[in-house]
Amino acid sequence: MIKFFKSIPYHTKTAFKSIARHLALTFSSASAVSVTLTLLMVFLVLAGNVSSFTYSIEESLQIYATIENTLTQEEITVLQSEIEAMDHVVKVTFSDKEQELESYIGNNDDEASQRLYAAYRGEGNPLLNAFVIEVDNGNNLETVSKELQDLEGIYDAAYGGDSVVMLVKAMDGVRIAGGIFVAALSVLAIFLISNTIKSAIYSRNSEISIMRNVGATNGFIKMPFMIEGMMIGVIGAILPILLTIFGYSYVYNALNGVLLIPMFRMQPVIPFAVYVSLALLATGMIVGMLGSFFAVNKYLRWKR
Repeated sequence: MIKFFKSIPYHTKTAFKSIARHLALTFSSASAVSVTLTLLMVFLVLAGNVSSFTYSIEESLQIYATIENTLTQEEITVLQSEIEAMDHVVKVTFSDKEQELESYIGNNDDEASQRLYAAYRGEGNPLLNAFVIEVDNGNNLETVSKELQDLEGIYDAAYGGDSVVMLVKAMDGVRIAGGIFVAALSVLAIFLISNTIKSAIYSRNSEISIMRNVGATNGFIKMPFMIEGMMIGVIGAILPILLTIFGYSYVYNALNGVLLIPMFRMQPVIPFAVYVSLALLATGMIVGMLGSFFAVNKYLRWKR
């Protein structure tokens, strides 16, 4: 093991020399890797933001629970604490009936309706106090709503019914489909990069034959090629990483981080662009190294 680590600087130096000697081949391989990783980057950015949009939609889904008129303010406070302690409940906001009425007035554009609602201000307000409840996941809306209706002091709990359940399921489906698509594209990217590296290695089979004929071990032969493949992967990842950091930052700033409507907030540049960049770099390095390993290994088997 110590001998292996001591040999890494030598193999690294050999890999650099090989890249310098085969600049045209290195450029060709790195360009193919770069194009593939750029394609992967685009879909990673799209999938990450679509996933963010679906979660934003789910976060806007809330349970509206009205409170019985018979409860005192102290009992309402106790009830709020009880709801906050329930599973899946993230936040509970109390809204008294005056706030509810003002909300009705503010959300209505018709002046006649506004005057009608305004007439109920004060003692004549027929509305109920309410809790606005946020849950950790849209799939838990129905469960929490049913539990709320069983609580003493809750008049009614509404979350939108079957239409909201269908919407949540649709959001889950979008995320799953996006994940599958990105996974499939990642496999394709790995296949393309691996084949590109393999082609570069196969074109230099005479070097492998010479090293084999002078008695070099398989490990000694493979190591420089693996390091070279990893370097080609790193070189090929530079352009996609720059496009991710500067390109995504430009688009984010140009749109003020919002796509079409405030609900569709884009992923913040930091740390999202950093995560995507690291994924691209890791993909280039690992696939480049493994592609070289399998190419040399296969060639060595042929020569036995």
